[in-house]
Formats: sequence, structure tokens, C-alpha cells
Amino acid sequence: MSKIAFIAWLPVVLVAGSVAAAPPKLESLFPAGTARGCELVVKANGSFSNWPVQVWVDRPGLQIQAAEEKGDLRINVDADAPCGVYWLRLYSDEGASALRPFLVGTLAEVTEQEPNDGIGQSQQLPASVTVNGRLEKMGDVDGFAMKLQAGQRLVASLQANTTLGSPMDGVLQICSEPGFVLQQNDDARGLDPLLTFVAPQAGTYIVRTFAFPSTANGTIGFAGSSSYIYRLTLTTGGFLDHALPLAIPRGESVDLKLFGWNIPPEARLLLIEANTSRDSVEVFHPRLASTLLLALVGQPCLEVRESSSPEQPQTIELPSTISGRIESAGDEDVFEFSGVKGQKVVFRAESDSLGYLLDPLLVLSDSAGKELARVDDTDGRDAVLRLTLPTDGPYRLLFRDVHGHGGLRYAYRLTARQEQPDFTLKLAADSFVLTPGESLEISLAIGRLEGFSNEIQISACGLPEGVTAESVKSEATGDSSKSVKLVLRSDLGPAAVGTVQIIGTEIGGAKIQRTATYSLGATPRRGKDIWLTVSKK
Repeated sequence: MSKIAFIAWLPVVLVAGSVAAAPPKLESLFPAGTARGCELVVKANGSFSNWPVQVWVDRPGLQIQAAEEKGDLRINVDADAPCGVYWLRLYSDEGASALRPFLVGTLAEVTEQEPNDGIGQSQQLPASVTVNGRLEKMGDVDGFAMKLQAGQRLVASLQANTTLGSPMDGVLQICSEPGFVLQQNDDARGLDPLLTFVAPQAGTYIVRTFAFPSTANGTIGFAGSSSYIYRLTLTTGGFLDHALPLAIPRGESVDLKLFGWNIPPEARLLLIEANTSRDSVEVFHPRLASTLLLALVGQPCLEVRESSSPEQPQTIELPSTISGRIESAGDEDVFEFSGVKGQKVVFRAESDSLGYLLDPLLVLSDSAGKELARVDDTDGRDAVLRLTLPTDGPYRLLFRDVHGHGGLRYAYRLTARQEQPDFTLKLAADSFVLTPGESLEISLAIGRLEGFSNEIQISACGLPEGVTAESVKSEATGDSSKSVKLVLRSDLGPAAVGTVQIIGTEIGGAKIQRTATYSLGATPRRGKDIWLTVSKK
């Protein structure tokens, strides 16, 4: 059993003033990642009026410095750095770039070499490797040749749109050496493809990738541009697909069961200590390719029993988070809970949004078997069921794939709870510049969920010396119930840069606290640490 701990790191750095110029603009990084213990030069694509710049990373494990050549970053990855996504930004006295992802993996890495479009031009690769590539022009197709033994299983996984924010809808193919397509996949994880292939006989096989635009347009044909950056993992070794449970109680230690392909027996369990203030932990095993992002929750977590069925419903309590998998076609998981008349309950089933294949169907029935509610595809392909219970007594919730499918990748996370008013704070940007003697307005959009109707006090935390922000109130009704502006001011103190957070606290009621978040690039993830630059007057 392996043991990995997770630590948050939020530095604040003081810098001196420089010649007035535009803030650095970072669009992408290439290569977009590397292996543990490696050192390399990465090209930062964007515009930089002043060079060198400084670099901020959201957690330890990487040392990054601007190289002499404009746009070059020298990155050194610790040998024991946690694998997964690191978010970094470039900054100067004038401001900061948006956050961009850089990935650290366990496999050896190579860079795609052109020309590799034709079958006969395919780049030769070893059995287990991660390729950093780019579909750089219209019609581009990248091909890679690998030797496989009969019965050997190859896992091919493309990371592009979902993790890196690349504007591409990628496709993967496995072809025979003469070029016949043997297997194809797209959209296994969002718009990113994943497939497993068992070689029918020993020989050379070709892995090809190409893409369409992630946003449909009038173009007919394969797409490509300098922003079509991807990481392609090809391995005949262990590959991690999911874990059970898919959620961890905050602050607890949990033995995870790891699932995927080619996983050796000694790598099927992983001890996780969820000691972090973040909302999730990134999980990896040093002997396996790929990483997982698991939610940290403040309620009990449990796994579905194998016997859970209409004949033997599994008893659960509200609130709880249940992790499971629909093992085979026609399989159904059934849960029983006690409720009272007038109780408002919410059940959220997630699979597609987590990168898995299940299309959830939820059916709620009373003790007599009368169906009270049935939902499907209420949140994309995921499902949310809400109901006010009509009587006291036991209730049953049936869960299955709407098409009756099942299998290894039909994993899900089910959150069962009583309806509870809540709110969110969202920012349109993740970095701001404040000029001494002037004011800076930061707009926040307020989401009021499940009948939340109390006032909210909103304030900034972690401001540098000389910067003030008068807290603002979001009223229960009116314009401020939906959006507010927090105003920051600075005296003529020293120039400074660093991270701050904006916190909202419910006035009265349960005094719920929430931190304002922003989108992390084009990915589904959200960040909390806002970059503030206090310029020199």
C-alpha cells in the first residue's frame, strides 16, 4: 500500500517597480508537461513586453525560472513531486497572466516529430510513453508506431480539451501496419478520447490522432492550429481509470481501490490522507499512468454493496455520498432511506461530468412501490432529482443506466441530502491590477441556491500592506442580491504582488461561508486564489 499526502502552497512575493509595460499574456505551454525528476525548457506562447518575468505555481514540486530567450521557461520537476496538474502564471510589476496547466506524469516522455502524417511516416515509440504533440495545421494527422505482442493490451489516452483547454475535439484510432482502422474512439472523457486495444497478433500497430474544432463551424475536414496542443499517453503497463470511493471525507484517511487496465495486484490499493484546505485531491500511483481528481466532502462517504438490488436495497442516511459502479448490462443499484412528510430531498448522480460513461436514471418510490419521481439528463447527461416527501416512512431510490448499459467505466458518485439553501460567488477574471491613489472594482456574480434568501457580507482576505477593501453587503432582494462590486484602494505603499481571496459570509441563519471562484482556463475546474498586482504610482 502506498501513501501520498497533499499540501497547499500559496506564496506572496514582493517585487520592485519596472518600466511601465503591458502585463504578460500566457496562452499555452509546449510541451504541456513532463515526467517526475525531469528538467526541460518549455515554450510559453503569448506576448511578453518585459522579459524575464516571474512565475507562480499553485503547489510545491516545480522550480521554474525564465530563461534568457524570451518565452522560454526552464522547469525542474522534483523526483518525488506529486503527479497531476500544476497551475502556473507569469507575472511582472504590470500584472499577471491567466493561469495555465502544466502536467506531471509517471511515464517517460517524448515530443512529437514531424513528418508523421502518413502511415509509412509514423513516429516509432517504445511500449509505454507520453507524447507531447500539436496538430499545428489544417488537415494534420499525427501517427505513432508501436510493436505489440499477441494478447498485449495497449491503453491510449489523449488529454487536450478537458485538461489543457485546447480548442479541439480529438479522435484516436488504432490501425494495422498497412493502415486498416481496427478501433476508434472519441469523447470518452468530455471531448477527449480513450481506448484500450488487445493485439490479435504480434506486430507493429499505428496509433493515429486528429481533431475537429471543439466549437462547430463551417469547416469540413480535420482541424489544426498552434493551440491544438495535446498529451497522448500510450502504455502496455498499468493505467488508472477510477477509484472507489470517488469522494473522501475531509481530513480523513481512506484506502482507495484502484481500477483501470493492466494494474498489478500490488498497485490496487492506495492510502490517501486528505489533509488539505482544497475542495479536491489529485490522486496518483507511482506505478500507474494517469491521475484522478477526487472530491473532498463534509459528510459521510460509503460504497455501494455488491448485493444492492431491488431484492436487497442498501440502507443509507441523509446526508451521504455514495460511490459505485454499474457492473454489467441491466444492473440496478437500489437504496432505502427514512424520510418525513414535507422533507425536501435532493439526489445528484454524477458520471459524465467526472469523465465516465454512465447515463444516470433515478427513480424514487414510496414504501408501497408507487413511483413518485423519475429523472434523466437534468444536468447535461447527469441527473438531479428534487422532491418534497409526501408522507413519513421509508423510501426507495433506484439507480441505473438509462440505456441499461454497464461495465468497468460505468462509475458514478451519488450525493444524497436534504435540500439546504446555499450560495456561490463567481468572478469573471482571476487577476487584477490596483494603482495607488485609484480604486479597483471587482465584480462578483452571486448565485442563490435552493431558496437561499439571507443577506451576505463579502470581504477580501490576505490583502497586502497598504491595501484596503470595505466589505459590501448583498441584500436578500434587488440588484445586489445577484451581483455586487468590491472596491479596493491603496495608499502610496510599496508595489506588491500576491494572492488574495474574497469570502462571503451569510448574515444570520447558519452563517455559511463561501469563497469566490473563477474558471481555470477552458477546463471544468475552478480556482480561488486571486492574483493582485499593486503597481507603483
